[in-house]
Amino acid sequence: MNDGNIFGDSPYSIVFRNPELLTAFALLVLCEILWRKLYRKEAYGAAEAAASAGIALGRAVAKPVMIFALAGLYIFVFEYRIYSFDMSKWWSWVLVFIGADFLFYWMHRCKHEIRWMWADHSVHHSGNRMNVFMNFRLGWTGLIVGTWLMHLPLVLAGFPPAAVITTYALSLVWQAWIHTDMIGKLWRPIELVLNTPSHHRVHHSRNPVYLDKNYAGILIVWDRMFDTFQEELDGETCDYGLVQRLNSNNPVKIAFNEWGNLIRDVRAADNWKARLHAAFGYPGDKKAVLEEQARLLMEREMTKPGPDQNRPAPAAGE
Repeated sequence: MNDGNIFGDSPYSIVFRNPELLTAFALLVLCEILWRKLYRKEAYGAAEAAASAGIALGRAVAKPVMIFALAGLYIFVFEYRIYSFDMSKWWSWVLVFIGADFLFYWMHRCKHEIRWMWADHSVHHSGNRMNVFMNFRLGWTGLIVGTWLMHLPLVLAGFPPAAVITTYALSLVWQAWIHTDMIGKLWRPIELVLNTPSHHRVHHSRNPVYLDKNYAGILIVWDRMFDTFQEELDGETCDYGLVQRLNSNNPVKIAFNEWGNLIRDVRAADNWKARLHAAFGYPGDKKAVLEEQARLLMEREMTKPGPDQNRPAPAAGE
């Protein structure tokens, strides 16, 4: 962690200061390209990858503005901290990791369930292929959607802002390698505890059974605890992208697509209650899919074998 920086390390600074991580990322991209070409017999999607890179450039411009705007607030909140955690102690890092990962789950869930936040986060779900370039699709309007507020409880509790943000950055570094459909399911104990490529494929899918599931950063246990976990099903191939598929490789259009939809729906509403719902309610284009999700869940429950069906057949003469 860079002690001279109130905001600690970013995912990019962590990767570039650790060449082995950069090398691993480059190898993963190379393996994905070869896997798609030789095994899947399909193109990697160069235009879509280039669009992801363009979105990353826009994000690189927006991020310093956000840091400059929020630095004073984080310092102010830290001045009124309840306790002062000593970050030279290993247990302080364990606590901030658990706290940050827990808050990441709820922040991520809010991004999917509150349209104002979804307008920014939908950028990350706009890709119609699953590959590591999806990591670069991050919205440009994070400053106005307010998700940064969700880090503040840890700062108020007494963790230095640099420790909180660095822990969050480490979560994003972990998530870099799970944006792929090249890696299958891992060893069962790993799948039970950690966010894996299989779990994250579900999260990026538009299938009704998969929609709005698996919000985890590193620990998938939060989804299991709060009933948002969905395992990748053998008979349900992941279909990636937004519910209303976006077929554009223009970074500006991708970055502001959902904002345009939100503004259109707010203007079309005929009263203030409807306008507020259009801006801050559940994203409207997902409602029909959630109804289908509920129907599929009921259908799966009805086809499960009952207790009598699971009993072994009685032996002859019994």
